[in-house]
Amino acid sequence: MNFWEGLSSLGDSRALLPLSAVLLLSLAAPQRPMKWRWAITIAAVALLTLTSKIAFMGWGVGIASLDFTGISGHAAMSSTIYPTALWMLACGRSQRPWAWALAGVGLALAIAVSRLPLHAHSVSEIVAGLILGLLATLAVLRSQGFRAGARIIRNSSAALAITIAAAVPLLLADLHTHDLVKSLATALSGRERALDRHDR
Repeated sequence: MNFWEGLSSLGDSRALLPLSAVLLLSLAAPQRPMKWRWAITIAAVALLTLTSKIAFMGWGVGIASLDFTGISGHAAMSSTIYPTALWMLACGRSQRPWAWALAGVGLALAIAVSRLPLHAHSVSEIVAGLILGLLATLAVLRSQGFRAGARIIRNSSAALAITIAAAVPLLLADLHTHDLVKSLATALSGRERALDRHDR
């Protein structure tokens, strides 16, 4: 695995979704509004990303002039999950949790850029993913004011979230979400195979 592949793997949904699930389940009652807001935005971003991919793979819906065949899932999910996750983990541990949220944004940007040398996405697909994810993050954290506060994630929960996020991709090494999306697109559209950008 080269540098770009390693960086890109940090944006794999097999790691991000378990990470966010554990953190969501760890939030106590006082954080219930934030819990639901984050859960809803994650689901919405995932659904929009999936829909855009299926629309192209199944029916060829895209923007040829922009080389757009669907929202980058790595860009969208990384920018939806990492800033808020790092903000949560920093609360009660740092006087500047907003700085950790910004670090999450930086990580998401790096993951998004890694998709270019891997030829996984075009610039338009990456930009669309980043815009979608960062708007979702803003919707979640804006009400929190990025302020310092009490610890909202216990050390044990943080350790569990990170461990599961690291373990799931290894345990499900043969499961590739892109292949699942292709199968879903062909099943819904009735095509023999999913379309790709070379079919236009």
